[in-house]
Amino acid sequence: MPINNLDSEVRNLREQGLTDSLIHDELLKQGYSENDISAGMSSLEDLPVPTPEGGMSMPEMDYSMPSSRPMRGSNDGNVYERIEELAENLIDEKWDELIAEVKKIVEWKQKMEEKQAGMLNDLRKLKEDFAILHQGVLGKLSDYDSQMKNVGSELHAVSRVFKEVIPEFVENVKELKHITEKRKK
Repeated sequence: MPINNLDSEVRNLREQGLTDSLIHDELLKQGYSENDISAGMSSLEDLPVPTPEGGMSMPEMDYSMPSSRPMRGSNDGNVYERIEELAENLIDEKWDELIAEVKKIVEWKQKMEEKQAGMLNDLRKLKEDFAILHQGVLGKLSDYDSQMKNVGSELHAVSRVFKEVIPEFVENVKELKHITEKRKK
């Protein structure tokens, strides 16, 4: 593969914040040979390398012999530490967002529980009021019932009196009629 493409690829990967060992691994995956990678990396050794903290540092110098298998150096540890730190930060951020949403749900739940408790209290008061009203209506019905029994008894007594008085009354009316007819004559 052409060296110019390799140089631009190395620059691009360094701009993304990758270390030389990760760049080496990435270029191997893309099909560059060990010799091309070593040559491309050494030609760009004077370029600053981005650090995980956001600053720039001079590139690492790898004086070891290239091998077919990439070596895991101390820089890989830094990359993995950085990746782990980024992952932890991302997880913490998402966790905080989740906690905020859960707090909203808990607040909503508390409001609903308060409303439910208020409604249950109102329902209990309604039941009590209804029971009082029911007792009052039953009491009035009992009073009316006893009064109607008294009225019934009084009507029965009046009926008896009328049964005894009416025949006599009719007799008296007949007598009065006779007397008035006689007087008229």
